[in-house]
Amino acid sequence: MPKYRVRDADTYGHAIGILLLDYRGPFIPGDVGNASTYRYPVLYKLVEGLTFDKVLSGDPDAEEMIIEAARELERFGVRGISSDCGFLVQHQQAVAKAVKAPVFMSSLLQIPYLAKMFDAKRPIGCITATRSPSSNSLLEMAGVDEGTNVVLRGMENYEHFKWAILEEGGELDSDQIEREVVAEAEDMVAKHPDMSAMVLECSLLPPYAKAVQDAIGLPVFDFITMIDYFYQGSHRQSYSGYY
Repeated sequence: MPKYRVRDADTYGHAIGILLLDYRGPFIPGDVGNASTYRYPVLYKLVEGLTFDKVLSGDPDAEEMIIEAARELERFGVRGISSDCGFLVQHQQAVAKAVKAPVFMSSLLQIPYLAKMFDAKRPIGCITATRSPSSNSLLEMAGVDEGTNVVLRGMENYEHFKWAILEEGGELDSDQIEREVVAEAEDMVAKHPDMSAMVLECSLLPPYAKAVQDAIGLPVFDFITMIDYFYQGSHRQSYSGYY
């Protein structure tokens, strides 16, 4: 039997550590913030004081809070560290430098990989929580080359999404959010019929990924596809079958 040493942690066996914004909202199944989304154990760490507004404004004081929280997750032995906001890509390099565990802070990190799969003339769609003034620089921080054809849209003009998610209304009508996200995706594809794939930036959008895919008939990627990808690579299993 293997021998084990105690470490500076109160719990063991978590595959992925996830940094949470200081945000109040319903986290439904499929959401990054709902533990039942995953087929493996995850460990959440709230970054107290890290509001969505601070993330959007690029508050320079936020980075040290995020780094300290990531270090705590690492002390608890997680194999990799993610987050529940795609806009935290602005801290990707700083967190990766501060810890030894692999770091994948944003679903936007998948775009450079996807860009290699398709003809460069075909755009990749990306739906974000809000089309902030810094959105283009966030793509650059995610490693997206300047010439990559990305169609970027925000959800800030949809009434229920704006109230329930951006304004933290405290309630969420899942069917209405689904209708709004699907409507945005369909409009994007209608205007760009040669679109190759769709990326959902916001961590609250994965519950609607299947509905989006059913509506537009394209591959759809989000936080969960990214986290699952890392998990599969870090927890390989033996194959069995017939030869």
